[in-house]
Amino acid sequence: MNDLLSFTAHQDPQRETFLVCDLVNEVCDSLTTQFDAQAIAVERDVPPNTLLNADREMMQQAILNLMLNAVDAMPKGGHLVITSYEGPFGFELEIADSGPGLSEEEKTRLSDPFFSTKSTENGAGLSVVSRIAKSHGGTVSATNCPEGGAAFTILIPSQTRGAAAA
Repeated sequence: MNDLLSFTAHQDPQRETFLVCDLVNEVCDSLTTQFDAQAIAVERDVPPNTLLNADREMMQQAILNLMLNAVDAMPKGGHLVITSYEGPFGFELEIADSGPGLSEEEKTRLSDPFFSTKSTENGAGLSVVSRIAKSHGGTVSATNCPEGGAAFTILIPSQTRGAAAA
């Protein structure tokens, strides 16, 4: 229901500068019990000094939604990898799982409001992630990993990011 409320709320991002690594760690820490219960190994590859100027709460919701989808894709265990990269087009955060991957139909419909591959879900989660990325001038993309599983990447354009001095 929170996803539905977040999806229907039309709020502008309340930007602040924060360490991405701290945010990723907070979300991962909140899911530790679930990771342990499902035998999901988590690998974090997010540089400790990467700053992002964005709405921290919105980004937290987007990361949480993507991680929960990854957990759902691996009910019998697996591997979850969170990476970030500062490229020529902006900041990218990728969340990849070792689940079954995405069908072609799923890839084209993932940001459709209320589309879900799960009978018990309303499908708002990825729509919320897409809306959050768009509100920051960014995008969300999905692809299948060569070794299996799916990867979701949030791109936040260069004008909304920064980096801490070394």
